[in-house]
Amino acid sequence: MKYKLLLTSLFIFSFSTLPAQACPPGNSQSTAYIRRDDNRCEGIQPKEVAGGINLISLVTRGISTYSNPFTLQIPRLSNDTSKPKVKVESLDKNYVLDDLSLIPSKSLFTFSLKPDILKKAAIPPNTLRALAEVNSVYLPVTIGEPSTQYEFVFYTSSRAKFPTFEILLNGKVIYNSPRNNAQDGEVVFTWNARKAPAGRYEIHYVAEQQRIGRRPEKFERRFYFEHNPNWLI
Repeated sequence: MKYKLLLTSLFIFSFSTLPAQACPPGNSQSTAYIRRDDNRCEGIQPKEVAGGINLISLVTRGISTYSNPFTLQIPRLSNDTSKPKVKVESLDKNYVLDDLSLIPSKSLFTFSLKPDILKKAAIPPNTLRALAEVNSVYLPVTIGEPSTQYEFVFYTSSRAKFPTFEILLNGKVIYNSPRNNAQDGEVVFTWNARKAPAGRYEIHYVAEQQRIGRRPEKFERRFYFEHNPNWLI
């Protein structure tokens, strides 16, 4: 059982950090997923069907309409110059933005985006999800402006419940929010972290995904993310 669980966890991690698909050149007036302005890949692409339960977003957001341009911000890890891998998506219409040419500064990376494709494809701002990772540590992406809380979004391919969702600091649970009503699609957890000290935090979750005619499949995962209250408002 432990071996099976390990394989499942490795599958989840591998899926959530897959490299971007090669994006071809194309008509810049279309909404198709293509290389744009040599600084990003963006557009609508065929839907990828993936099983299991996957983390698809860790953000703080303050956006109700698209400014022109609007900005993505990703903090830098101390004493680490590595650029994070960043993917922005909306499952609402299979929109993807990735392979970004990030602009570094002393404390963060930024990317300014004209929302032409977002508007043309009618992507609602509140459906944008984003995930950034560097050296196996997740970093919160600020979409537009920051807020008081982080938003963790998981995608489950079939109905699932989360009997355990907890945030730990130095091995101590400081927040927990079980979700025992099974649902499919996006499952959202929020955490108001404005008063939490800066540091490297751990997420631990246990999820049970329903299967027709069989016992639920159990998923368990731990991963790390960086937090600083200065990244929130």
